[in-house]
Amino acid sequence: MDITIYLPDEIGKWAKEQDLGLSRMLRDAVEGVKRHSDARAKATEEGFERVEVYDGKRERDVAFQGCRIGRSFEREQLEAWLTPKDAIAVYDADAQELYVYDNYSEFATPDWPGDLIADVAGALGEKYVEELDI
Repeated sequence: MDITIYLPDEIGKWAKEQDLGLSRMLRDAVEGVKRHSDARAKATEEGFERVEVYDGKRERDVAFQGCRIGRSFEREQLEAWLTPKDAIAVYDADAQELYVYDNYSEFATPDWPGDLIADVAGALGEKYVEELDI
């Protein structure tokens, strides 16, 4: 399908000078958004549930709506949920702490075990590659 897009003159000129593959860049970006949208729809097809946990940082019980999208087998007390606002909530039952991330990039850090990151990546249509220290 042919689609015309608009770029401001300055950006368009720069992109042309850089010989950027704009068509390929746009196609990759749209495919990524579609992959994320399809994965989110599949992950949440059963709907959201009320999750209630004790959060030691807040020193009280807290609750939120979530759909579980990951669990760690390396650290059995870690679970991850996707919220209706697309935040990622991770609960560490051992530490009794709730962590909330705005997006996958913010969440996917070495702070979490690879199996949990891989579960969340799969549920969100993201690509997970484990870094080896060899």
